[in-house]
Amino acid sequence: MDHQQPPARALLGSLISTFSRSRRLEDRIRTLSAQAVDTSDLSDLSVILEQLTSALHDHIDRLRKLAAARPLPPERRRYS
Repeated sequence: MDHQQPPARALLGSLISTFSRSRRLEDRIRTLSAQAVDTSDLSDLSVILEQLTSALHDHIDRLRKLAAARPLPPERRRYS
């Protein structure tokens, strides 16, 4: 079988796209957190906290996918 690797440009574009989406999500979480602290209206707070909860779930899902994609390092044991 001939496995062709994707071009370096495609890999770089994918990496930049993933990083960009991650940064936007982290910025959104920071913004929503600041809004939650600053608001005094309970109905606004409820909406903000729902959005913040959703953004945090998205972030956790992305981190889980990243962790699952990484190969585990070989176990290093010390024998006496």
